[in-house]
Amino acid sequence: MIDLKIDGLKVFVKPDVTILEACKYSGTSVPRFCYHETLSIAGNCRMCLVEILDSEKPVASCLTEGKQNLAIYTNTPFVKKARENVVEALLLNHPLDCPICDQA
Repeated sequence: MIDLKIDGLKVFVKPDVTILEACKYSGTSVPRFCYHETLSIAGNCRMCLVEILDSEKPVASCLTEGKQNLAIYTNTPFVKKARENVVEALLLNHPLDCPICDQA
C-alpha cells in the first residue's frame, strides 16, 4: 500500500492505482468525460486534470499512477482554470445545433 495526500486527506491505495481511482476511493469528485472503469484508458478529454505538488503543469489523473507521498490537489484555482480551458477548447468547433446534430 502507498499513501497519497488528496486535498490534505491521507489516503492509502494499491501501488497500481491511478490518481483518478484514488480520488474516487477517497470520496473526492474529479470531473471526466472519456474515462470508464471497464474500457482502456484513452486520456483524450483532459477533463480530469489535477495539480501535483511541485509540478508546473496539471496532469491527467486517469493516466497518472499514484506514488508514495504524492500530494494531489483537485480544487485549486490553477486546476479550475485548466479545466475551463479544456472545456473551451472542446466546445470551440462544436456545432451550435447540438440537440439535433448526428452525434447527439
